[in-house]
Amino acid sequence: MKHELDLLENATDSLNEALRKYAEGESSDERAFKFSILHLSHFLELLFKYYVSRAHPLLIYKNPFSKKIQNEPTIGLWEAIQFLKNEGKEINQDLYKDLEWIKELRNNIEHYKFEMDIAEVRRTLGRLIQATNEFNTKFNLIDLKTHIDPDCLKTFETLADEYRANLAHARAEALEESESGEAFDCTQCGESKTAYCYKDKYICKFCNESESIVQCFRCEDQYPKSEVRVWNDDHLPGIDYICEGCESYFSSQ
Repeated sequence: MKHELDLLENATDSLNEALRKYAEGESSDERAFKFSILHLSHFLELLFKYYVSRAHPLLIYKNPFSKKIQNEPTIGLWEAIQFLKNEGKEINQDLYKDLEWIKELRNNIEHYKFEMDIAEVRRTLGRLIQATNEFNTKFNLIDLKTHIDPDCLKTFETLADEYRANLAHARAEALEESESGEAFDCTQCGESKTAYCYKDKYICKFCNESESIVQCFRCEDQYPKSEVRVWNDDHLPGIDYICEGCESYFSSQ
């Protein structure tokens, strides 16, 4: 039996594996992000080679005039990008920086020791998916979504949408930074489970706003300050707050 993939199939196969590993990483297996980086880096290099091959299949070889073309080495990522630039397809500078970042991390993973900031990995991989999608749309190249396996589609759609990706990142980071292991809704931006508790504040990882935590003097539960009312009209040295439930109790008496 033979297993054979053409250039584009090989690229998108690695993309699907990158998405699977990313999903595993989001399910608390942080080690999986390492393999997501390796697969996504492979996908990007093959994808840019594929762009070059659309001009002519032989152009992916460093010496397209060789008599033994199949023995010739193929071009690398940066050569493919330069080819596209020469064609007038400009590469966004932010995308270029993210490509440099993932290539350097990939090389460290493959050849030496490495360290990675999980929050940075999440956000950079999201930006790379978004930028690649935009590049394809701008130059009418390929529709990536049609090459995504069904089990990877939700992860792809989340990463491909900047708002949804940032929201997912914020929720994951809120859980990681919470001392209690619990995430909270943000009363400032209205998003759910994006805030974590630190000392006497709720801090949102999505909008970066914070809000004081106060205690209801009756039930002694804690609430964001915006969800309670001042009970003693601010006349005493220490302000007493009351939650909606306890205020309703007194009103019914």
